Amino acid sequence: MKLTFLGTGTSHGIPIIGCSCAVCKSTDPKNKRRRCSLYVVTEGRHLVFDTPPDFRDQVLSFGVERVDAVFLTHPHADHIFGFDDVRRFSALQDQHIPVFGSEETIRQMRIKFDYVDQGYNFESVPRVQFTEQTGPVRIGEAIVTPLPVAHGNDTIYGYLVEGDGKRIGYIPDCNAIPDETHALLANMDVMILDGLRPQPHPTHFTIEESVEQLARIGARKSYLTHLTHNSEHHDLQARLGNAVTIPWDGLETVL
Repeated sequence: MKLTFLGTGTSHGIPIIGCSCAVCKSTDPKNKRRRCSLYVVTEGRHLVFDTPPDFRDQVLSFGVERVDAVFLTHPHADHIFGFDDVRRFSALQDQHIPVFGSEETIRQMRIKFDYVDQGYNFESVPRVQFTEQTGPVRIGEAIVTPLPVAHGNDTIYGYLVEGDGKRIGYIPDCNAIPDETHALLANMDVMILDGLRPQPHPTHFTIEESVEQLARIGARKSYLTHLTHNSEHHDLQARLGNAVTIPWDGLETVL
């Protein structure tokens, strides 16, 4: 199984427009954070988790050449507004690509991308199959299970991916994990969790809260994601030590 962090930043991206803080002005590529997305290759299948506004740049920068399925955590702009670029993959592969999400996410996708079902040719629109996901789905031999979590007042999805004898969890937006979801996160090889910033936020874990949750989950490898410009990469990594890794855009992990 191979994971590629396509984006690790919050909804603004880093640098933030109009900001002159040290992180936004940094020339270190580890402080340049596109909006959140993850690419997983397992059991010979190529899976994308969220299609943010930076999606085209992400797939070109980090060598994504195939997409067998797309999984959407929720329909906020920073997680779906690069969706139109899925059309290039459906055209190259000459096939419809399955797109999974909660009932509300798929409902919103049909509204925001209403032209997808209008009968255009493969070059003009994403040729996809929108599917409401309520439980595990199998993509080849890989199994992807939705992980319901709280994002403010909304219940949205993270995902558990099982393949090649490995288990990874991906929850980029979250401020509470119900016990039923925690029960699915036993014996994890990798856990990737929202850790927005040091200060409290109504819809995201703080870094401290995320680290506490990651300790409870006890994965063999733990990562934070959805980071703001409040955290300089190296300073935050030094503060957290070896317990949690701060990823950067383009980081690949092979399990």
